[in-house]
Amino acid sequence: MDIFPPPTTILLKQANLKLTGPFRIELKDITMIPSFFKTMPRIIGHRGARGHAPENTLASFKRAAELGTQSVEIDVSVTKDNKTVIHHDSEVDRCTDGAGPVLLKTLEEIKALDAGSWYSNDFKGETIPTMAEALGCISALNLSLNLEIKPCTGWQIPTAQIVGTELRDKNTFGLPILLSSFDIEALVAIGDMLPELPRGYLTKAIPPDWERRLYEARADSLHCQGQYVTKEIVQAVQKAGYKFLVYTVNDPDHAKQLLDWNVDAIITDYPDRLFPLL
Repeated sequence: MDIFPPPTTILLKQANLKLTGPFRIELKDITMIPSFFKTMPRIIGHRGARGHAPENTLASFKRAAELGTQSVEIDVSVTKDNKTVIHHDSEVDRCTDGAGPVLLKTLEEIKALDAGSWYSNDFKGETIPTMAEALGCISALNLSLNLEIKPCTGWQIPTAQIVGTELRDKNTFGLPILLSSFDIEALVAIGDMLPELPRGYLTKAIPPDWERRLYEARADSLHCQGQYVTKEIVQAVQKAGYKFLVYTVNDPDHAKQLLDWNVDAIITDYPDRLFPLL
């Protein structure tokens, strides 16, 4: 006996299907493939185009589009005053002229930071964008979005709820969005608020109980660090009904191997290096 419902059961739930008997299915506004996956390219820009501009800034998103990227992955965190900002690390030290945790700073304090000079003087004055600013920019560039939720440890559910509330209230569903996180609690919390949006479970190495974790997170995709990927695990995950995304791959030879193994998408700092492989 299966411990977990088979992938078909998960897909039926996500597709808004109603089970009316042991074998009878009633269709209700079915969309079998979430909109993000309908348009997902095989090459996705990491934090915009991190290899060409300061990560997670509007300049990076614009550079990604200029290179021909059709989709970007970015990170969202929350501030002391419950505002959403696009930033990867729990602290601002690495990518700004400031110091300290994002969660202990107000939005006004975050917006006062220089998020570009650390990368190059050409980007001096670039700021950390709010999620609303990022969504507006990415939508205007006609890109799709993998939005990774980056909660401070202990603040997983509040982070997911704040992000979910803003996404829901601002009616951003015209923008193809994939929500992702390393944190299962965050994925479940935001999934309860936004069941229409697909979710991706992030991990570095793939755990032996990956199928249980994907089911628990109600995920549609597994995202794994490139060095841990094997052809066999790609086939197993896809056979189970999930998409397989790989991060962060910048070497064209490695990327070619992964594409040959039929991974669904690769997330990279240098999209332009990998486009010739397609």
